[in-house]
Amino acid sequence: MTCGAVAAILLATLHGGGRTTSPGWNWAITSGDAALAELLQNLILFIPFGAAVATLIPRRPLLAVALGTVLSFSVEFAQQWIPGRDPSVGDIICNTASTAIGVALVRFAPHWLTVAPARAGRHALGAALLAWLIWFGTAAALRPAFPPSPLRVVTRPDFPNWGRYNGEVIEARLQAGLLYAKAIFPRRPPGRPSPLAAVLDARGTKAVILSVNGRDLAMRYHMPAAALTLEQPDLIWHNALAHIAPADTFIATTGHESGRLCLGVDRDWRCDLGYTIGDGWKLIFYPEGWPVWLLRLINACWVAGWTVGVGYWAGRTSKGGGGKAAKYAVGIVLLGMILVPATTHLKGASLIEWIGALLGLELGLTLGSRRGRDDPPHGTVELQDV
Repeated sequence: MTCGAVAAILLATLHGGGRTTSPGWNWAITSGDAALAELLQNLILFIPFGAAVATLIPRRPLLAVALGTVLSFSVEFAQQWIPGRDPSVGDIICNTASTAIGVALVRFAPHWLTVAPARAGRHALGAALLAWLIWFGTAAALRPAFPPSPLRVVTRPDFPNWGRYNGEVIEARLQAGLLYAKAIFPRRPPGRPSPLAAVLDARGTKAVILSVNGRDLAMRYHMPAAALTLEQPDLIWHNALAHIAPADTFIATTGHESGRLCLGVDRDWRCDLGYTIGDGWKLIFYPEGWPVWLLRLINACWVAGWTVGVGYWAGRTSKGGGGKAAKYAVGIVLLGMILVPATTHLKGASLIEWIGALLGLELGLTLGSRRGRDDPPHGTVELQDV
């Protein structure tokens, strides 16, 4: 487990992502348009390492935290020579805190995992309500929040952290609330999201960005996640430009229909675009160029992560009280998967997300009931060899 945690850290932090190396160390805790997202990434990244080391040396928590600090410093030090990486003192602080969180989870796990059946039922209810909170928070962060007029259209904008469209944009305009762009497809499809056109307000706030990535057409709109400095995932029509040959002229358009956002290519339209409760992880880390099947699988795992706790504590009630609360908790979390999309702009959960939710509940029930059989009867004390 420790080797796997270290490998994941090295894979995430030591790959190049640019053309130039950093001129020096960054002393800020976090900065940039996705500051909170990067902070959460750093906090999450070292938790498995802290938990793994705490399992190996359970009686030396301070040493486990110190090892996390050493690993983080080593990674940041190496980033000085990796193009596109930014060595940061803030990352070392966050990674040390993350290691400490992982150590604490292991040390205090018996206090919140092995609880009495009646209390387990209340924990299951709390886990179900937390899932609702996360899902409603996802909807709130991804809600369209277009800035007020006046608005202007910029063709082939050169934004930081975006590609530059290497084809010609003949015309771009905003008409009846729709962003229209007429462009020529380049000889080589862009290797990263490259805007055809963008709609900006008077202060330069990006209201809508219409971009091409490979053969995909994507749209990004202004949302509360931007103010929170979280990631802003795109709405993507995969392979929308698959039939467009190099040097061909095409028309890309954004639109809406019955409250749903749409994308158009020439005369073809797709209006089933939107986010689901499974897209919440993309507010923390939004990858570019990952295959669709992998993104859907992560969505399912994200949903499962918010139901497994409900199942675990529901399983803990199998030997005593709390069974009614556990049943309510399971019903509440499943009802939330229906009501949250129904009362917000989110799309309904996909089939694979439903499978993830049910598998999360089943895994939790299995672990909880098995742990309950292994525990001594409540109120008794196990005798240990001295």
